[in-house]
This record gives sequence, structure tokens and C-alpha cells, in this order.
Amino acid sequence: MQFLQLLSKIGLQKRSVEVKPVSDWKPSFIPNLSGVNVDNDTALRFTAVFAAMRIRSENIASLPKSVLKETSSGKEIAVNHPVHGILHKRPNGYQDVFTFWAFLNNCLDGWGNAYVIINRDSYGDVSSLFPVHPSRVVPSLYRGVKYYKISGNDGLQGVYNDTEICHFMLFSIDGVKGINPIVYNAEAIGNGMAATRFGTEFFEKGGNIKSVLETDGSLGDKEYNNFMRHYTESAKNFETPLLEYGIKLKQLGISPEAAQMLQTKAFSIQDIARIFSLPPHMLADLSRSTFSNIEHQDIQFVQYSLRPSVKRFEYQLENKLFFEGESDSYHIKFDLNGLLRGDMASRGAFYHNGIQDGWLNRNEVRNMEGLNREDGLEKFMYPANLNVVGETNKEE
Repeated sequence: MQFLQLLSKIGLQKRSVEVKPVSDWKPSFIPNLSGVNVDNDTALRFTAVFAAMRIRSENIASLPKSVLKETSSGKEIAVNHPVHGILHKRPNGYQDVFTFWAFLNNCLDGWGNAYVIINRDSYGDVSSLFPVHPSRVVPSLYRGVKYYKISGNDGLQGVYNDTEICHFMLFSIDGVKGINPIVYNAEAIGNGMAATRFGTEFFEKGGNIKSVLETDGSLGDKEYNNFMRHYTESAKNFETPLLEYGIKLKQLGISPEAAQMLQTKAFSIQDIARIFSLPPHMLADLSRSTFSNIEHQDIQFVQYSLRPSVKRFEYQLENKLFFEGESDSYHIKFDLNGLLRGDMASRGAFYHNGIQDGWLNRNEVRNMEGLNREDGLEKFMYPANLNVVGETNKEE
């Protein structure tokens, strides 16, 4: 009762809000100097934005996800915990884990916010997670507590308190809602879209730019019609037209070279790479990449692009999905090790050093490489010529 009274004070009512279907939602265009209207839908039609969001979402969706339990011997996967099954197998009845996390990260990168409704069974355990599109959610803050008003026509509409929603957000200027990166970078995205449109229109006109035909004299109707017929036929066949009657061609526009179209498109790709924290070579810009530095750029992609997003997911999930006190012994882990493995030579040197120095055993290495364990390979090894200074070897 107190909760309903609280909602009425801020103009909200639990599970009985006015429904507005998603199809009625109209995106707002962002005006910018490039002359191209930019919103979340049109931005995805720019290949660099589409590729950036796809690469980030698919990489995060492909990461192994598990619930780890701290034990006396270390951490082990809590396969019997209900949250582990939801994160590792199936979050709800209509999505698999890959589709679920790819959608969430697309919402996060495209709108700056991602929302998940937490559904619990009669015992209070998490039974499913339902993602909600950011355009349908309005978060608000009242006396230090966040509430979420959700509109729609699928039975999920209503008002939810903070314990019922996982809210993942990007950079925020108010601490309540993340900013929309497409809106805040509409100028840069619009420049890239304008360059693409210019190229499309240039080729659509057969590679011709705006120009005029001028002559010092005057043409009669017969001469004019005869000239235009010859000129139009040669232009359609991409032939060099013969200018008769002293007519000269004068260009009014600028060539793609003068407009630096290719350089502009390359710079736009770098802009998108900066917005989404991606190495440019992942967007097919190899102007600053070599075979020797691409591997290091891939590692930086994991460290500075994926890792912050992964931590954002882990912290929010641990805070909302576990019971009070569980977070002391249970943790959610998105495993990034597979993306940091490097090439065969680098992995071989890493494993060799770990086994030789005694902090990895051979079965652990086989497990990391996806191989079955073998008997007798659990023992840790150490170099026989290394001993602690001042002490004798115990086996001696």
C-alpha cells in the first residue's frame, strides 16, 4: 500500500499505465551541418556504424558466461545455481543466450541504455530475464530510488522498482540514464553518411558532375535538337561526346578528388572507431595497421572496449540477481581469456613458462586448449636447478 501511495505521488501507478505500442514510437531526427538526418535507424545504414555495433555485440554474446562459487580450494562453476542456467543456457522462453546478449549490447551501444526485467518464481529465485527496448522505458528517480515506466502491448507494461530491473547504461551525465551515443555524435556520423550519399549520386549520374554547355553564337531549333540528340546518346553509352557548333563544356561542381571523398570516408571510419572504441582495422581501415601491430590492437580491443562493457554487465547482474549475502561467495564471470590467447607461438611460450615455473600443470593447459584431461598430468613441475637461497632441496 505504501508503495502504491509513493507511485501516486510521482504520477505513476503500478502495472496500470497508458499503453503506447512500440510501432507508434517515432524516432527524432538530429539536424546537423552535414545535411543528413541521423537517428538510430538511419545510422545503422552507414556500414561503419553497422559493423561496429555488430562486432561488439557478437563478441560479447560469444563469451562464456557462468556463476562461480568461492570454495576453500578456489573458484568452481556453480552449475546448480539457477542464475547459472539462465546466463549459460537460456535466459527466457524465446531467446538463446547469444541472441539475448547480442540484443542487449546493441541497445547499449545504440541507445546508451539496456533494460532487463527480472522474473522470479514463488521461492524468489530468478526464473527468466526479459529484455526491453530502450525506446519503451522511462527511468525516473524519487527520493534516492529508481523507478522504470515501461510501455508496450506484450504484458510487460507497467511501473517497476529498481530491484525488478537490470539497467545497464553507458556514459551518463545525470547518473540515472545513459546518453545516446548516436545523438551525441550525429555530426560525425552524418559526415560519413553524406560522403557515402555523394558517391552514390555521382555514380548514379554516370560519373558526371554538374556542368553547363555554352556557345558564343545561337542555335536554331534544328541545330539544337540535332546536337542534344547526339550528346545524349553518347552520354548514355559512356562515350566521349563531340561538341559541335563551337559549344564548350564548363564544369560547375567539384570532382570527387577535389572534394577528397575517399579521405573523408576514411576519416569517418576512424570517427566511428573512436565512438565505439574499436581498432580501425576491424572496420576495414588498414591505413595504420601492419601484420606486427594488429595482434596488439586486438588485445587492446579486449582490454579497453570489451572489458568495460563486460564489467558493466557483471556488476549489475551480481547486484540484482543474487540474494542478500550471496554476492560474498558467488560471482558472475564473462570469460575474456579466449580472446586474449594470441597466436600459436605466443600461447606455446605462455604455457611453457607456466609449466616450467610451476604455476600451471599440464592438465590445466589441456583444459584451456579444449583437450581432455589425462592421468598423471596434474602434478606441478619446477626446474631442478632452481632453489631458495640458503635452503637445501627437500628431496635431496
